[in-house]
Amino acid sequence: EIRKDGGGEGENDEEAVETARAAVKSAEGKHFELFLALLKSLSDFMVFSNNPGVDLHVKLRGRKNHEGLHCLGGLISASTVLYNNFPNS
Repeated sequence: EIRKDGGGEGENDEEAVETARAAVKSAEGKHFELFLALLKSLSDFMVFSNNPGVDLHVKLRGRKNHEGLHCLGGLISASTVLYNNFPNS
């Protein structure tokens, strides 16, 4: 409730702003965690689907993925695991 005489609501407004900022920061952190999980899953899928015996790319495109992409997917996947397991300081 806003009073026309200009009194009393300043503290509640500041608390509401701080609460909103904390909620946005929490949501951003959750979005980043979900992005990392998606990135890891996509990298793992690219690496797995290029392995001998699976050869999904050979079946779909007629040739294997380039080994550079295969290695890059493995590095990205490993990096996300290391980032998630590194203790926050």
